[in-house]
Amino acid sequence: MDPPTAYALSSLITLLGRDLIRAGRGRVVFWVALGFAVYFALTVQYFLFRYPAWMYAYLFPEDAFSLAWVSPTFFLAVSIAGALGAYVTQSLLVTGRSGLAVGNALLGFLAWGILWFVTWDPYFVVGSYAEYHAGTAVPSMEVPGFQIANAIAGGSYAVLGLGIVYWTIVTGRRARELASLQPDPSEEGWRKIPSAEISAPASPMVEAGEIRGVRPRDGKPLPPVPVTPLEQVAAVVQRARRAQLEWAELGLDVRRERLRAVKRRFLANAEAFAELLEEEIGRPRAETYITEIIPSADVFDYWIERAPVLFAARPVSIPRLVFQGKRGVVERLPRGVVGAIMPWNFPLALPLRTLVPALLGGNAVVFKPSEFAPRSGARLARLFSEAIPEGAVQLVQGDGRAGEAMIRAGLDHLVFTGSRLGGAAVAKACGETLTPLSLELGAKDAAIVLADADLERTAAGILWAAFGNAGQNCAAIERCLVVRAVRDDLLRALERELERLRPGPAPEGREDLGPLANPMQKRVVDSQLEEASEGRRILGPEPRGGLYLRPTVVVDPPPRSRLATEETFGPVLPVITVRDQEAAVAEANRSPFGLTVSVWSRNLHRAERLGRRIHAGVVTINNHAFTGSLADAPWGGVRGSGFGVTNSPEVVSALTRPRFVLVDRGKPRRELWWYPYGAATLEIGRSLARLRSGTGGKVGAALDTLRGLARRKKEIP
Repeated sequence: MDPPTAYALSSLITLLGRDLIRAGRGRVVFWVALGFAVYFALTVQYFLFRYPAWMYAYLFPEDAFSLAWVSPTFFLAVSIAGALGAYVTQSLLVTGRSGLAVGNALLGFLAWGILWFVTWDPYFVVGSYAEYHAGTAVPSMEVPGFQIANAIAGGSYAVLGLGIVYWTIVTGRRARELASLQPDPSEEGWRKIPSAEISAPASPMVEAGEIRGVRPRDGKPLPPVPVTPLEQVAAVVQRARRAQLEWAELGLDVRRERLRAVKRRFLANAEAFAELLEEEIGRPRAETYITEIIPSADVFDYWIERAPVLFAARPVSIPRLVFQGKRGVVERLPRGVVGAIMPWNFPLALPLRTLVPALLGGNAVVFKPSEFAPRSGARLARLFSEAIPEGAVQLVQGDGRAGEAMIRAGLDHLVFTGSRLGGAAVAKACGETLTPLSLELGAKDAAIVLADADLERTAAGILWAAFGNAGQNCAAIERCLVVRAVRDDLLRALERELERLRPGPAPEGREDLGPLANPMQKRVVDSQLEEASEGRRILGPEPRGGLYLRPTVVVDPPPRSRLATEETFGPVLPVITVRDQEAAVAEANRSPFGLTVSVWSRNLHRAERLGRRIHAGVVTINNHAFTGSLADAPWGGVRGSGFGVTNSPEVVSALTRPRFVLVDRGKPRRELWWYPYGAATLEIGRSLARLRSGTGGKVGAALDTLRGLARRKKEIP
């Protein structure tokens, strides 16, 4: 009797948790339902151990079976029944068959009721097998302690059951409310880019056919890097196109093994990459390991291991009644040649988010690193050239003009990461060539600090998210919106954190904050600070030399200043006072950007509700910025921060194209929709419409359809 009871109870709990299932928390509901079923089994087992005669429901003598295996078998049966009830009900709910899900639970209770009716008598007496069959077994209510034990068990069932009911209903309601929240469309803050500015920019770094740069730490010149002549870019793309055919023909298993070899080479060269990035963009080596080396290794692992599933053909559901003898699949085919135009702030991690899945999907890649990080880009490209067919990864060096030449040469898809202005120029060129495009652009990410936030933890988290990579991060906090009630307390906490910060230059492993990557970026930050001179300053330790900038908190800069409205990309944190949480939402949505937002509060429910009202591609609660390193989580923005994503299975639809293949065994001589139509065709059409209407007469409509099909066969000459 207990297995159908467990089945029914787990089905019921799953039904109560349907809102949680719809909100993507079906796994939690499954384990709660199964846990209750297991608890039920364990509790009932106590009574089975207390009264051994019940173990066999007086159907068999006590010595017929061994207790050693009967009890585990009983427990396993109850557990399986509970898991099955939860799984079947959840499967019906996620496919939209709620009526069948309810019926499934009712069937479980019906089975329990039938078994209880048939076997109820033995459960009310206690004794031996012989005593029961002789009619001398003692009524259970007369057994000392039975009533107390029964009350304890029943009470625990009631308390736990009611707790689960309350949790599933209340939590499900909250999940439903959160899922329904959308940003207010009236809270728009778009700023148009003048069309005259939309063009491929030339870089002052490119001169006389070379890329020239300086070491950010000391200002010393770096060895020049030759640019790719613009007239040769088209030939580069064509070489990639020829290599792509060979690469795709190798098959997914071979491509996975080749990429495993690239990963091993990448990690073997980790220290060399960290040293190179320290020289080229000034980043401390420890930060390179944390933000690029380890996340990139995770990217390799994720895509290599998940590729057989992510790139697998998908069977298509075809109605068998009408479309007889047919099967279809959707295949994922390579786009062809994918372009990757990447920035300088994360010159390893950001390219690899595109290179790895694109190559696994059978594409070739034309990769243009930033002119501010050409050496690290070249070294990364060499890793691939050692493991894959020559030409499958092509390198183009240069500025925005080289990127435009790539587009003009004919790409099958382009992934661009850069500024909003650069993205506008790229989108214009792609529009003219009808090149599919993914854009990850700049941001002015906000952190909202509510009155109930843990201010010590919040200050530490915000400071890291604002100043990591010297603030040169599209996900960096560039606006801290704090409610007036705790503004001063937060500022004191931020000041304490600033005092602990260790900007460079410093001995290896002791430097928290590196320099800005290039002189142009330092001029941008300096000019924004100068413009916002009215704001109160909280200054961190003073660095020395190179392109280092003193970490700075600016309190309430002028609302229309560039520091308050435009991307800064430096170790500067504007703290903006807002009246309350509603004012914070309005201020956050006033920006033309929408990449990430974070909300800091002890009230998680309120924080989630608030976060969902803000225009952003990523919402974090009590944390910020690190989610771009999660390979399974989509990374991308909305509005002025671009469109499309990197990371996660969502990338597959951008880097591959679908192809539907249908195989027809030619079972019917003529298809239903072929000529001649005839009266049978009309009858079939009407009955199928009735069948799909979902209202009454389904059985009759199905029979009419079958009769129509039979008549159709006779009509066909």
